Amino acid sequence: MSSIIRNALALSAVAAVAVAQGTTAPKLDAPCADAVIFMARGNNAPYQDSRTFPFVEATCGKLRAEGKTCDFIEVVFETMINGNFCEQIATGVRNGQSQITAFNKKCPCTHIILNGFSQGAWITGDILGGPGGCSQITTGLDNTSAPGNAIAAALLWGDVMHEANQPYNVLDGAGLQKDGRSAASLARLNRYAPVLRSYCAKGDPICANGNDVNKHLSYFELYTDDASTWAVGKLNDAAPLCAAPTPTPSASSPVVASSVGVASATAVASSSAVASSTAVAAPSAVAASSAVAASSAVAASSAVAASSAVAASSAAASSSVAALPSYPTSPVHISPFPVPQPYEPGCLPIMKIEYVYV
Repeated sequence: MSSIIRNALALSAVAAVAVAQGTTAPKLDAPCADAVIFMARGNNAPYQDSRTFPFVEATCGKLRAEGKTCDFIEVVFETMINGNFCEQIATGVRNGQSQITAFNKKCPCTHIILNGFSQGAWITGDILGGPGGCSQITTGLDNTSAPGNAIAAALLWGDVMHEANQPYNVLDGAGLQKDGRSAASLARLNRYAPVLRSYCAKGDPICANGNDVNKHLSYFELYTDDASTWAVGKLNDAAPLCAAPTPTPSASSPVVASSVGVASATAVASSSAVASSTAVAAPSAVAASSAVAASSAVAASSAVAASSAVAASSAAASSSVAALPSYPTSPVHISPFPVPQPYEPGCLPIMKIEYVYV
């Protein structure tokens, strides 16, 4: 004889989902601002969703109040509720690492903030620490070299891979977890511990193995102000990624021609980063290296040309004196941001059927 025991584990296996009320394309690029936020949304949510987007508005608003520039980019991945979850995670990690790397090459002086919610938190954690639960060929971004060293702050909200008792955990679910990471993945993620914060509330079914889905869905309503203040503080504490521009040499200050050439090339390269939203990066780099070559080949005439280049680039950077890093910064002031896409929260009950033969 056999009996069938059906366990409806809806609460313990609940997934926070959303029904998009509209669709919008992901934002894939940004100018070389003082800070750019990479957003990874939750399961089944649209890009620029109304649940997580307030973090962008709050963080950029506080940075702009300090005279800094700020923008955002969205990590590209599918979030369909009936899709292959591990494939979605792997795609998000692969795209996220590629997008961050490409942006950093274009804007090496811009600090990066990562923000991931639910499924997006898993992806964000894997971008930093490598695979947490799905097989991927990655070990995460190295925090000691580009682009990892450009990350000033990273925030995880309701992370599926939340690991209990980590120094960066906050809220009353800090000592709880549902799945957690492998030891190797956690060790790699913890390289970013000084700039990492993981929000997990007791009762959250995703990160704390609880049974209150509202805990999972209310993070941004409750903690956006706190999180944005923390992220701005981390960015302000971060060391500049680029050196400040060399002052323009005056006529009364004798300067060796070759050293002027090098200084002007640095200024040209840096000012190219300032204008990266309107100029192509590769030609700018070629122009900069050409300036170095020209200044090395010619002495007197090069000094005059180099002085002009320095003056021009210094004028371009004069508006960034109050910014951090001090140089370069983008003159672009993005306002207002697109209207966030509304969506309705819901729960997906997952039925687990166990067959017990007696």
